[in-house]
Amino acid sequence: MKIGILSDIHVDLEDSDPQKILQGFVEAIEENQVEIMIIAGDVANDFEVTLQFLHQIETAADVRCLFVPGNHDIWNEKHSTKTAWETYHGLEQFAGNLAGGPVQLTDQWVVIGDLGWYDYSFGSPDYTIAEYDRMQINGRLWQDKIKAVWEKPTIEMHQYFYRKLEKQLDAYQHKRIILVTHVLPIVDFTVQPPGKIWNYLNAFLGSRQYGELALKYAVKYSISGHVHYRRQKKYKNTTFICNCLNYASQWVDNDDPVVEVKKAFKTIDIS
Repeated sequence: MKIGILSDIHVDLEDSDPQKILQGFVEAIEENQVEIMIIAGDVANDFEVTLQFLHQIETAADVRCLFVPGNHDIWNEKHSTKTAWETYHGLEQFAGNLAGGPVQLTDQWVVIGDLGWYDYSFGSPDYTIAEYDRMQINGRLWQDKIKAVWEKPTIEMHQYFYRKLEKQLDAYQHKRIILVTHVLPIVDFTVQPPGKIWNYLNAFLGSRQYGELALKYAVKYSISGHVHYRRQKKYKNTTFICNCLNYASQWVDNDDPVVEVKKAFKTIDIS
């Protein structure tokens, strides 16, 4: 079974072309004979646009799509009265949202996933929890502070997702597992070397505990996004994959969305 992997699509930015991005998905899925598509979050800055685009991929490419929300997907930028909980639950309308529970692909393979959150463990110990809670450095504000309001402390939100994922991993520990989070599970995918600003901002990219979970339960593939890298790293028997399309402004030597989607598109084969 061929599985396609992509994250951080950001179809609703001003320099994006949703129809061309969709065309890129369709061509990449067909050319790679993909049967399952996994999207590790950040489809759009509006959960309603995210829902629409996920359905478009399934319809246009005739493929089953599995998805975890990203921090941008739950932003209230276009829904100022909603909390992050409300936008997060709004995305549950999509049947392939892994936040609703694991999806068994075959007798042996299962996909487990969710947004995840950060616990500051990738940040420098030079800063206090209170300083990280402010999510601001040198006048730069981490936008989750005002656009992803959970009404619970940040570290408590990480613990919520961590416990939820651990319970599911434990229940399926005898299966071959693909784990999907939007946030990062290993320090290798953070901004390195970080420099002064990213010594602070790396704190908002994920948690070491998700990587520890992946290794504890011998996960076969751990898929993430969020940081706009395309990288792969293997520890023990777990292959960690970060595979992002990124903002159009970050594409190198190319401005054609169809070409860039196909260039960024990654597949794994679990047959």
